[in-house]
Amino acid sequence: MPTTASVAWLATATAGIALDVAAARMNSAGSWVLVVYGIVITVIQVWITREALAREGIAAAVPVANSLSVYLQSLLIGLGVLLGLILLVLPGLYVFARWYLAPVLLVRDGGGRRAAMERSWDMLLLHWPAALGVGLIMFVMSVAPLAVELAAPALAAEYGFAWLLATNLVAAVGIVGGYLASVGLLLNIEQPVSTLQEIFG
Repeated sequence: MPTTASVAWLATATAGIALDVAAARMNSAGSWVLVVYGIVITVIQVWITREALAREGIAAAVPVANSLSVYLQSLLIGLGVLLGLILLVLPGLYVFARWYLAPVLLVRDGGGRRAAMERSWDMLLLHWPAALGVGLIMFVMSVAPLAVELAAPALAAEYGFAWLLATNLVAAVGIVGGYLASVGLLLNIEQPVSTLQEIFG
């Protein structure tokens, strides 16, 4: 699993670098570039989720070729969370936590995007604080480089590509870590003997 996670990490970082370079050359991040980036990292998400499940002897229902379904589900979840954040911050965080397992449930069980979101909502009725904590930690890790760049824009200009590489490598840790953490959380809810160490180890 460490090798698989490393490949996913490097692939995610590479996709991030490609996005940043494309955005810089176009002087903005065109919507099509963001869509392509979203699809690419969703393919990585589905692949590493399948690998993590397979490590536990679980055959995933959704193949990597059907990653678009997971991408569309992520858009639905994002809209729901955004609506909650617009209304008030806390409802957005609550929705984020209750739907945290929807992607991994869709990959594992199939059955459609809405059904996976409903299963996640029901499964995390009592466990949503854990999902929120894990999700926020991984989210902060993935956006921390962007926050540093916004706070100190001179760093990007001074270090150029080295800064671009470093920020994307760090952000990729949070992104891939979030994928693996969702698998670990699911297994710990359903099979308490499983641990995050088994997934990451």
